[in-house]
This record gives sequence, structure tokens and C-alpha cells, in this order.
Amino acid sequence: MVRHWIASVGRKALLFLHHTGGMFDLFRQALYWAFVAPFRQKTEYRRLVFPLIEAIGNKSFAIVSLVAFLIGVILVLQTGYVLQKYGQIRQVSGLVAVSMARELGPLMTAIVIVARVGAAFTAGLGTMKISEEVLALRIMGINPVGYLVAPRFIAILIILPCLTVFANVVGIGGGCLMAFTAYDLDPAGYIASSVDFLLMEDLVSGMVKSVLFATVICIVSCYMALTVEGGPEGVARNTMLSVVTSLILVIFVDSLVTAFQQNVL
Repeated sequence: MVRHWIASVGRKALLFLHHTGGMFDLFRQALYWAFVAPFRQKTEYRRLVFPLIEAIGNKSFAIVSLVAFLIGVILVLQTGYVLQKYGQIRQVSGLVAVSMARELGPLMTAIVIVARVGAAFTAGLGTMKISEEVLALRIMGINPVGYLVAPRFIAILIILPCLTVFANVVGIGGGCLMAFTAYDLDPAGYIASSVDFLLMEDLVSGMVKSVLFATVICIVSCYMALTVEGGPEGVARNTMLSVVTSLILVIFVDSLVTAFQQNVL
């Protein structure tokens, strides 16, 4: 019984190390093909970036807007209820602005991208893998990482920070509307107070997180796609694993960055 348990733990640990190493290797290759190879050799992969940016933005814009707006509304309702008891309701604007910029804007945008785009990456590339299209690229002398992963890597690195900035604005706007509706705060004063509370380090913090989240989402989703086995069932399984793994790693990275910024680590 104990031996069986130890063997099971050992197998899972080895599998974890195997996948971790594979993801780091894919990250290394993606960096090379995205930022080094275009300057060393002629590649046509960059022309794929702009259609991907457009596709990711179109898929995510409406959902990010709705989620950010509702988060701003909820923040005002939850924090305003407490602040009003102490006569500090006007401080709600700064609290919402900083919370959106540093934490909730990047995190909620990343979660939407995981569900909407990361899953699509894994399903699409995974289908190419089982239909041997990836193998066909290798036979034609085309590097699959350079052709399939690097354009997606660049696209998501560009679009996720942009969506994060947009989410911050929409979240603050949603909070402003709810503050006016529920607590009769002046919208102009609310916006001015939000701007006064925000520091450059708050905005930089959110941007750093969004870049890290974009990296995690792209690498995990593409790795899960390129390791698909077993036909359509394997695509479905790896798509589910991609979403779950990305969510866990995004939250883990968020906690590490936050702890580092607060000088806890």
C-alpha cells in the first residue's frame, strides 16, 4: 500500500518535471523565433501576427468590457458599504482605481483570455497536431514553433496589456456610475479623485503582470496543443488541462509578483 502510494507520487513528480521542462524549452524557442530569428534570417511568420491580434481582440473585447464593468460596480458596492459607516465614502474612488490597476484589471482580463483564447489555441493547434499538419510543416522544412507559436506569442503579448488598460478604464467607469447611482457622488469628482490616487507604479505593476500572464497563457496553451495524443479525445483532454493549468499558473504568478512588490519576498 505504502509502496504503491510512493510509486504513484514519484510518477506524478516525474511527469510534472517533464512537462515543466517542456514548457521552458518551448518558451526558449518562442523567444528565439519571435525576437531573434527575424533579425538573423528571412522569415514570413510576422505577417501572421496582425490577423491574430485582430482575432484575439474581437473574441475578447466584449467579454472583457462586461467583466471589468461589473467588477467596478461590485467593488463600489462592497467597499462603499463599509466606508460609508465611517464617513469615508469619497475614498471609494481611489480604492477602486488602485485595485483595478494593480490587481483586478490584469487578473480578470487574463482569466477571460485563458477561457476564450487559450482554449482556442489548444483546440486549434491540437487539431493540427492529430491531423499531422504539424508533421507536414516539419517535412516542408518549416519550424512549427516559429510558424505556429511565435506569432501567437507576439500577438498575445501585444493585445493582453492593451485589453488590461481598457479593462481598467471600464472598471473605473463602472465604479463611477455605481457611486453616482448608489451614493450620489459627483462623477467629475470621482474621476478626478481616481486619477489623484493612481501612481505610476500602480500602472507599471499592472502592465508587468499582464505581460507575464500573456507569456504563461500562450506557452501553456501551445505546449498542451503540441503534446496532444489520442485523437479528438486527446484534444478535448488537453484543452481542459490547458485552461486549468493556465488559471492556476496565472494566479500563482500574480501572488508571486504581488508579494515581491510588497517586499514580502
